[in-house]
Amino acid sequence: MEFDFTEEYRLLADQLRRALEVAAPLDAARKTVDSGQLNRSAWGLLSEMGILASGISADFGGNDLGSIPVCLASEAIGWSVAAVPTESLYHATPLIQSCGSADQRTHWLPALASGEATGCVATGAVLAIHNDRLTGAVSPVSGGHEASVAIVRADNRLWLVDLTASDIEREQLATLDPGRPLCRIAFRGTPATPMVSDTSDFALNHAVVCVAFEQIGGASRALDGAIAYARERQAFGHSIGSYQAIKHKLTDIWTRIEIARAHAMYAASSLDTRASDLPLAAAAARAAATEAYLFAAQETLQVHGGYGFTFEADSHLFYRRARALAASFGPAIEWRSRLAARLIAGETALH
Repeated sequence: MEFDFTEEYRLLADQLRRALEVAAPLDAARKTVDSGQLNRSAWGLLSEMGILASGISADFGGNDLGSIPVCLASEAIGWSVAAVPTESLYHATPLIQSCGSADQRTHWLPALASGEATGCVATGAVLAIHNDRLTGAVSPVSGGHEASVAIVRADNRLWLVDLTASDIEREQLATLDPGRPLCRIAFRGTPATPMVSDTSDFALNHAVVCVAFEQIGGASRALDGAIAYARERQAFGHSIGSYQAIKHKLTDIWTRIEIARAHAMYAASSLDTRASDLPLAAAAARAAATEAYLFAAQETLQVHGGYGFTFEADSHLFYRRARALAASFGPAIEWRSRLAARLIAGETALH
């Protein structure tokens, strides 16, 4: 069975890429390395195009367009290496949508849909809770340094925390990719409200599928840059792209990207229908895309030779992002283990 996006979705993907090339050029990503500042223009663009509201119900300020537009935007974000709070779009928003109470959804989803607020997920540590007040610290938290709301874990359940409260402390952490900032959040008797469900599997699968598309977008842009450089760089009177060793290297990168793309597109179709094979598809997409981006970032740097190791080249932007995304949501080997466990248990893809 062939899986592909409709003509309308392909046009949307092209429009998103073109728009982000203007709002978030590679020069902006380079400035983020120096300043650590997120790209407000790019985030505002995603809001204007309805991407932030795409997966949110119309009852809570969304547009009910599902997950596919978010996946397309994720690939465009990866292509531009944009510094935007993707944790909010990929993970926090679907988690509040699927696990939040009516009051929590009514309060936060419209603000998330408009881009006025951003969210983060800080379930990496189990916090202490007493009388609906949190105590303890969690680190590292992706996108938490400027987030308005956080989802945390305490007492074997999920809790929602308003991060605009005065009784929290945030400490920004050093990171390889400033476009994906990390922080430590300490709670000092901070008020929290329980979420109505702890079934967070869909939100996690949503997040890793979106990250897979972002990884594919970044790997594709890195490959395009390497191809362009190989065509113009001369060695011994010929462009280096005419040599078989470079051709094979670029072909290996392209092959891995296309394998990852096939897994990601299948996962996107399972995501949008909430199919029973979504965990299987998401694990495959996550593992394949992580390895494809890491390979592309490393090998395209080598194609650029000594120039690729300088700050003036763009190679370090893709390498930074590839390493940052590979470290999020667990390494590729963990997702391969999940995939293997499900296959051994007899699970199979629906198509």
